[in-house]
Amino acid sequence: MICYRRAVWEVDALSNHPLLSTSEGGRISIDSLLLEILLSADGSSLRDILSQYQSRNIPSIQLQAALACLAEAGLLVREGLGAVERGTSFRPVQSSSASVVIVNYESQEWLAECLPSVFSQTARPGEVIVVDNASQHDPTGWVQENFPEVRLIRFERMQALAAAINRGVEYSSGEYILILNPDVRLEPDSIAEMLAVARTDPQCAAVAPKLNFWWAPAFLNGIGNQAGYFKWGSDNGLGHLDLGQFDEWKEVPSVCFAAALIRRAAWEAVGPCDEGFRFYYEDSEWSYRARLLGFRVRAAPKAVVYHAFGRRVHTGEEADLTPIKLRNVVFGRLRFVGKLTSGPTLLRYLSAALIHDTGRALFIFLKGDWHGSAAILRGWFDFLGSLSDLRQARQAVQSQRKQSDAEIFSVQKQIPPPLIWRGLPVLTWDSVQRYYLPAIRAGKARAMPEFGSQDNAVR
Repeated sequence: MICYRRAVWEVDALSNHPLLSTSEGGRISIDSLLLEILLSADGSSLRDILSQYQSRNIPSIQLQAALACLAEAGLLVREGLGAVERGTSFRPVQSSSASVVIVNYESQEWLAECLPSVFSQTARPGEVIVVDNASQHDPTGWVQENFPEVRLIRFERMQALAAAINRGVEYSSGEYILILNPDVRLEPDSIAEMLAVARTDPQCAAVAPKLNFWWAPAFLNGIGNQAGYFKWGSDNGLGHLDLGQFDEWKEVPSVCFAAALIRRAAWEAVGPCDEGFRFYYEDSEWSYRARLLGFRVRAAPKAVVYHAFGRRVHTGEEADLTPIKLRNVVFGRLRFVGKLTSGPTLLRYLSAALIHDTGRALFIFLKGDWHGSAAILRGWFDFLGSLSDLRQARQAVQSQRKQSDAEIFSVQKQIPPPLIWRGLPVLTWDSVQRYYLPAIRAGKARAMPEFGSQDNAVR
């Protein structure tokens, strides 16, 4: 018989949203009904909880799904299941044909956790290159002392992220290049799983692993990303509870350069990152450009990487986009659209961007955020001022086009919307019924004990 006890967490609130802390220090946004179920489940059996809510006309299967999601999120602990046998996934350590390139900026504390996870891979990289992007605190001595096998390249003046990545790739020699942020931690088989996916498809330009939040590891940061019409780019599956429902994904629109494996032959055919991007969209632009030229971007959901976004604790109180970031993301989207799309798609995207950005600028202006409103306008002026440079880059790409706009944007049509609030994962009764229960019923989620017995079978 399944029984539950409460995991270690605290209830808090922000702007009238109930929040639960995770054991890793992050937060999850939850609604009042799931919080009620969570509290009532402490010390109770599954059978007791189903009986308790029967009088409220809540179907048992919906309640089972809610309890399963709360347990998978780490908010409830299942008891009474007996010992769980887990097969060993150990693989002998072997060298691989992958070079790792990490761009560092004031991130020594993250490198202290990222680099050991890189060197602990079952497919050990052939080389690791850290490109320091003019950090005020020079990490050279620390790297040489703690990781002498790492090759460090240091810029005296800060470069665009795309430029820093390009320099790292230029100095690398592997058949594959694993681009990483410093604030990530890799599961031991991550590189092996990405390489296995890449090697099954000669037209694979890049591989996107499964990124989970470092501070809320049961929830997805995403499997690659995408660029949309009436919104800025978004990570695929952002904020969704990871029940394995996306583990059958084969292809995604784009990789995220927080962690992405690139085939060198594709890099040479597609070209380096566009250094016209200051920050944001350089990964999407490279990926969509590769697909425009006939390559594919593959998903490797069994390759798990934890991403912190530069924060040990994400509380939802921090501003995700400062004015300079807002300016760069507006400019990045416009450059992406202006370079890669054509004809009706170009007009639709530019029109949608104009409507979206005008509305957002007006909204935040009325809220008193004049700096943010001005940042959006500056992003547009930056784009207009770069048109002469963009024209040449656009002509070079369009002259080699092998895929239509409809083909390169078709992959993202089946990707669900983000479940996120102020950068925090959202787990609600509605999301359980709309997204997770259908996945469970369709057999797309991993097996869960709430549905494992004859009495609890999905109906």
